[in-house]
Amino acid sequence: MSKGLKIDLKQSNALAVSLCNIGLCDYCLPPSPSLNFSSTWAKILGYKPEEIPSAEIFQSWWGQQMHPNDHARVISLFNKLYSGDLKKLNCSVRLKRKLGDWCEVEVFASVIKRDENGWAQHVFTVMRDMAASENRYKRIVENLNEGIWVIDRYNNIRFVNQALADMLGYSIEEILGRSVFDFENKTSQSIFKQQIAERKKGLSSAYDIELLHKNGHTVLIQVESAPLRNDQEKFDGVVESIKDMTDIHRQQLKLKMLSSAVEQSGSMVMITDQNAVIEYVNPKLCAITAYNKEELKGQNARIFRTEEINMEVISDLWATITTGNEWQGEIQLRKKTGGTLWMLMSVSSVTNEHNQISHFVTVCEDVSQLKEAHLRMEELAYVDSLTGLANRILFRDRLEQVLKGLQRTGNTAALLYLDLDEFKRINDSLGHDVGDAVLMKVAESLRQCVRYQDTVARMGGDEFVILLTDIDGMSGASSVARKIMETMAKPVQLLKNELIITPSIGITLAPADSLNADILLKNADMAMYKAKSSGRNNYQFFTEEMNAQIVDHLVIENDLRRAIDKDELYLKFQPKFIIKTKKMAGVEALLRWDHPTKGKLSPEYFIPIAETAGLMVKLGKWVLRTACKEIKKLEQQGMHGIELAVNLSPRQFRDPYLIETIQDILAETDFKAVQLELEITETTLMEQIDHAVELLDQIKSLGISLTIDDFGTGYSSLNYLKRLPIDTLKIDKAFIADIPNDKDDMEISAAVIAMAHKLGLKVVAEGVSTEAHWEFLEKNHCDIAQGYLKGKPMLPSELLKRFKN
Repeated sequence: MSKGLKIDLKQSNALAVSLCNIGLCDYCLPPSPSLNFSSTWAKILGYKPEEIPSAEIFQSWWGQQMHPNDHARVISLFNKLYSGDLKKLNCSVRLKRKLGDWCEVEVFASVIKRDENGWAQHVFTVMRDMAASENRYKRIVENLNEGIWVIDRYNNIRFVNQALADMLGYSIEEILGRSVFDFENKTSQSIFKQQIAERKKGLSSAYDIELLHKNGHTVLIQVESAPLRNDQEKFDGVVESIKDMTDIHRQQLKLKMLSSAVEQSGSMVMITDQNAVIEYVNPKLCAITAYNKEELKGQNARIFRTEEINMEVISDLWATITTGNEWQGEIQLRKKTGGTLWMLMSVSSVTNEHNQISHFVTVCEDVSQLKEAHLRMEELAYVDSLTGLANRILFRDRLEQVLKGLQRTGNTAALLYLDLDEFKRINDSLGHDVGDAVLMKVAESLRQCVRYQDTVARMGGDEFVILLTDIDGMSGASSVARKIMETMAKPVQLLKNELIITPSIGITLAPADSLNADILLKNADMAMYKAKSSGRNNYQFFTEEMNAQIVDHLVIENDLRRAIDKDELYLKFQPKFIIKTKKMAGVEALLRWDHPTKGKLSPEYFIPIAETAGLMVKLGKWVLRTACKEIKKLEQQGMHGIELAVNLSPRQFRDPYLIETIQDILAETDFKAVQLELEITETTLMEQIDHAVELLDQIKSLGISLTIDDFGTGYSSLNYLKRLPIDTLKIDKAFIADIPNDKDDMEISAAVIAMAHKLGLKVVAEGVSTEAHWEFLEKNHCDIAQGYLKGKPMLPSELLKRFKN
């Protein structure tokens, strides 16, 4: 203090410490004038303490420092303070500094002592440099991590800090002066206008809104908004603090998804604290162990420990996870009911912000059946190592014994040959581990469907055989077959996958069909293939007609080889139409066979025979070459611009010389590649997706367009579709046939069309045979229709006539 300030020093020091850039002044009025002030008070005015006038002339000097426009107002306020009309004074005033410039200060004043008439004798004042404070606060605001902006009553941005500018990808200069609406989409503008209406009422609030980033994407923000008032207390704009919620929202969404995934997981999940006290268990764990959540929460994880548990395993587990490493292994745990389970367990640690272990996460899979199967494998020499069923050797031995017994007793036995439908797809898509688990599940199901004296065996791969002894002929065998199909129709939960496995079953009876083991196995196998060709997921009894059918197939196979060489085959072409314009877009080549003795044969009859006989590559070459020649002839007769679609069989697609064959035929026929469209079935592409992508890329490089045929009947995923370089999806006619009567087919077809368009693909619907089909496809923006409504398959001459008409 200068000049011996007499106020309480402890009080003044505390005040000086709590307020920066302020000056203190303590003075007495005449007749006993005195003056004391802090060095900061003089410094605000640009003076040294010794340059401030003495107490006798201070009041006059103080008045002379005031700005002319402020003088009368401030002097009047001080006179009211002195007279007692004001108890305290608070005002702003502009004062002249030593160098002649003006500074704006805020003055607080109060009277410490008055005389007997109430007139002020002793006054204490505090003076704050507003410019210094504003600069300080501005620096604080500019360096905040959260965004700040000030918007005037005309919706223009008058202040913005660096944090908000960075948040939106702009510089401060690019934002200042612009309308706030430049940074908001229509929805956000509407929200902002509603908020402004609330600010005008004097109400503050917090709200969420999206702002536009300079790069074009949106930024989700949380806003705390408060109104600004001018000197007349009228609305003058808003000041808003802004927090970027994009990452937080994304994290919250991920956390919600993760939480849902854990809750719905097919695996057992448990979370404990660092002392193994249980804090969370998911429904799967409760279902498997028979405990409920309330019983487990707060318990130590040792509640699952069995009496026979290997303590060395526990010691290894604990030593591993307490050092921050993940432990994996098999362990036996106890259920609430007292039973035990073998678990494949993984335990990992979670650390807090201080990098200290706070929790452990345990994920378990019930592998009891797998464990038991392996134990049995070690004990039984004639048991299938994976499923625990009898193997081929043991089954053959038991079959021979049963057949010998039938010769003595005259009873009936049945042999069921079972093959899993689409098992290869499970192995290829989900892996062999899941495939093995499926086989074990199937083995368990088959055991439950037969009696103790019956035999279930795995012959290899996904093929099983069942020997039923002393049964009631076809009726008894049928009953068991139906039971197997009903049991296997129930979904199987494996890890995170829910699978439905269906069987094709062939049945033969002894002694009715034979008493020879090899013949019975062959009969059952033949009947099983009949079940597969009849649509799968059914059972068929062996009949002598099956033998006759095999002979017939051999005849057709030989005739087909001759037909390819002797031009007994021919093509028809079915037109395709653009739905929007009803103009013909192209044709699909369809193979036909006029057999010299059997007459016209359906492709559905002879194509499967060609596939099993290994004729599809040769037959496919003939179709492609002939189709290109026929369309080329039609072009020469005036039918220009016709796109030709030709089907590729699965066997052709696996032909290592396919690309060379296509190039040779195009060159030989002088057919333009851009007019050629190759159709490949969805199932063919999914068999070996990586090979399919590579091969399709090579075909595309020739200029040929590609179509997935019979879409919806296979098992492709959206992820695979995005990888394939295709141009068109062709909806299978099975989804079109029952429109508009089948709502499910309508929804599926509409969804496929929408999905394909999202992927930039065209859509062809086949089997369009009614106006209702056409109207539905037109309404759902399908691109092309093919079917009997607009055009049946026709000979080239008929096609030319149709084109000219």
